[in-house]
Amino acid sequence: MTTKSISSAPLLEVRGLKTTFFTDDGLVDAVDGIEFKIMPGESLGIVGESGSGKSVTALSILRMLSKPGKIVDGSIKFRGEEILTMRENRLRELRGNDIAMIFQEPMTSLDPLYSVGNQIREAIHLHQGIRGTEANRAAIQALRDVGIERPEERINAYPHQLSGGMRQRVMIAIALSCRPELLIADEPTTALDVTIQAKILDLIDELRTERKMALILITHNMGIVAEMCDTVAVMYRGKIVEHNSVSEVFDHPKHPYTRALLASIPRLDSVPKQPLPIVQWQP
Repeated sequence: MTTKSISSAPLLEVRGLKTTFFTDDGLVDAVDGIEFKIMPGESLGIVGESGSGKSVTALSILRMLSKPGKIVDGSIKFRGEEILTMRENRLRELRGNDIAMIFQEPMTSLDPLYSVGNQIREAIHLHQGIRGTEANRAAIQALRDVGIERPEERINAYPHQLSGGMRQRVMIAIALSCRPELLIADEPTTALDVTIQAKILDLIDELRTERKMALILITHNMGIVAEMCDTVAVMYRGKIVEHNSVSEVFDHPKHPYTRALLASIPRLDSVPKQPLPIVQWQP
């Protein structure tokens, strides 16, 4: 499934990453010493139950954590450049331009006071220095690229005037407007119905292949990973407990937690009314 492998060097390399939350009740290691790398054009799925550390991993990569969270150890390198010691102005260039992110719920990411066109143009201006008519043309094209009909009209709409599926497409348009090398999609279809979910995931996969982007897909859905990813990292309680090719993990899972996750997927040939297995593994 990999679409691009022009370099033997990793696009993104994470080593010994540890992110801790300093709470009134003590320290919580949300991400605890994880390591992985992703090559140009590769797609990596990060899976695990809620609270396993998937979203904190994504926010750590872009240094977008808010208090009380803090990266306390490790290394995150993009094309060999250390993100954790990067200056703020370079970090702002990296976000959106080289690495873009799609969040779970677009209504918490889109500004309700501004039209979607205004928000896309802002991203284009910030990262590409384009203004005026040229920026507007680029914004309309970005909406067209994600399958929004009549983009010349929709560009003047406000987030509340769009359906959930359209708002998510706008988020994808903003994320991809500057043609990043790496896209991080954090549960991008959580709030959508099943039909719209499939369309959004197909869109992300199509654009990734077309633009030869690398992808980190964060999800709890193993079926989505099987369809869209080359490799998969399984997270449990802040740790990566298994990391391998999708085929190897699905066909020959080695870790008890991975086996439990796979066994919990409903199957058409399962015994009627048979209860799903409970994940009881402890590290």
